[in-house]
Amino acid sequence: MKEYALYESDPETTGKIDHDLNGDPIMATASIHRPLTIFDTSLRDGEQAPGNAMSLQQKLRIAHELEALGVNTIEAGFPAASDHDFAAVRAVADEVQQTKICAFARASHSDIERAAKALENAKAAQIEILGVASEIHLRHKRQITYQQALDEIASAVQFARRIGFDDICVAPEDATRADPGFLGSMCEVATRAGATMILIPDTVGCLLPGRVPALIDTVRAHVPPEVRLAMHAHDDLGLAVANTLAAIEAGIDEIQVTLCGIGERAGNCALEEVVAALTAHPTHFNRSTTIDARRVYAACRLLIESLDLPMARGKAIIGENAFATAAGIHQAAIIRNPQTYEFLEPDMFGAERRMVISRHSGRHALKAKIEAFGLSPTPGLIESIYRELTASEEPVCSDSKLRSLVLQNTTESALPA
Repeated sequence: MKEYALYESDPETTGKIDHDLNGDPIMATASIHRPLTIFDTSLRDGEQAPGNAMSLQQKLRIAHELEALGVNTIEAGFPAASDHDFAAVRAVADEVQQTKICAFARASHSDIERAAKALENAKAAQIEILGVASEIHLRHKRQITYQQALDEIASAVQFARRIGFDDICVAPEDATRADPGFLGSMCEVATRAGATMILIPDTVGCLLPGRVPALIDTVRAHVPPEVRLAMHAHDDLGLAVANTLAAIEAGIDEIQVTLCGIGERAGNCALEEVVAALTAHPTHFNRSTTIDARRVYAACRLLIESLDLPMARGKAIIGENAFATAAGIHQAAIIRNPQTYEFLEPDMFGAERRMVISRHSGRHALKAKIEAFGLSPTPGLIESIYRELTASEEPVCSDSKLRSLVLQNTTESALPA
């Protein structure tokens, strides 16, 4: 694959912007700056959603796939929640040695001890401690005061330090509905106690992208420069990816994502969509990750098959129709140059292009599909099948059906190529 600089007149062009004379894609070069770390919580937040419960073996398979994909941290579960969760976190920590393993805990000493026990064999371990940031959670969920919430998080972080954790993330729950002053105070208390990262959770998915920079600035103003910031976005308004990309633009250090966007209620930020945006617009974001984008499709398919997860046909990157066409005008153009209707190329993510024959398909697509069978179709054969397809009530003509049509309509119209 050849590499060329981006056209000066088109700084926002996707990574693959043209093709050389041989038809090979040309990859645009980009100046990559700050690293962005990727934290996957498919095995914790993703599994908490109804219908997403996983067996120990399923979790291990997915954890190994996430490791191969190149995520920096895998949140393996909530050890204090159940014996199953404890066993799963312990098994992932035992087996996955190239990726940091995180365990979730409430701000209680018993939760933290349980997490430490589950992670004792991890090569690199992190604990994520949940705080309470919004008034509605303080008043109605926990029934504690602001000061009690601050004291609780300080005690939890100090205890985690004492028992050996040196990588401690504090998550002020419902941060996006919290009073900014109190959110800042919690961040100050947490980092004074020894937290090394502050997570900004949009717990109920109410955030708008335009508010993200100010929110990050608020948190950054209350923590030392060496403390890293992370973003955790939910999709209740369909904005999890947009909010996460806004956080990346605003300089966030880490993002929390899940495969296929699984998670509580409407889900979390979809790993595959963020990776696609970063891959397509390298010069816009100027961030580097350790993700192998070519493994994205396989990782998502593993999760989909493990959970028997329903997936919208038009889901970005991983949906059945993401790289498929059935309309004749599109198909004819794609045959000449896929970039006409493919901003993203399927092989960037380990997926494949599909030319689907339907009553909306044209003669160019029919000819290409029949040639793929190893035949040389005549104009008469193509016209005959085209007329039959356009009159059909069936939405899609399968390959086997098309082969049958070819055989039915072939006399001397198609001969072996």
